[in-house]
Amino acid sequence: MIIHFGMTGYLKYSPKNSTKNYSNHIRLLIQFINADELAFDDMRKFGKIGLTKNPDNFIREKNLGPDALEINFKTFKELFKNRKGIIKSLIMNQNFIAGIGNLYADEILYQSQIHPLTTADKLKKDDLENLFKDMKMVLNKAIEYQDSPHSMPSNFLLAHRYQGGECPQGGALTTLKVGGRTTYLCPNHQKRVQ
Repeated sequence: MIIHFGMTGYLKYSPKNSTKNYSNHIRLLIQFINADELAFDDMRKFGKIGLTKNPDNFIREKNLGPDALEINFKTFKELFKNRKGIIKSLIMNQNFIAGIGNLYADEILYQSQIHPLTTADKLKKDDLENLFKDMKMVLNKAIEYQDSPHSMPSNFLLAHRYQGGECPQGGALTTLKVGGRTTYLCPNHQKRVQ
């Protein structure tokens, strides 16, 4: 099964004996033989669901980059060789590296203290090491917290990512558009490298 969550899609698993509180936005409901259920909820209808017999072929056909959680640092560093693009757009490009969306790109860059408009060619080895480490940490936290951004630890940007939000380290968050996407950042914590 291939699932693209879009901006608001998510999966909800319900064991057979649990109370099933589904929203009005369920787009697919899978009922298992044991009566457990898996629901795909997608309020804004940006998500997609499909099937493939061969995941490796699908990845090749879509020209997807390496999975953000499976990549090692050596390969990660190689990806950035001779790259000059804006870092936020680059890490969200699924053909470059797969698995990072808008919210988590903001969080990864915040944790790494990298301004979203910094270009990849301005990153030093230490910056890449921090970016790699924080990418893994943030994505693993997202799994641990079941992709519930507002439940994330208080030192995460995600818990404060709203209009008028405050940086966990103090000061106001600001927004800007990067690649057409609303981007939250802390200008005190994430300095742009020129």
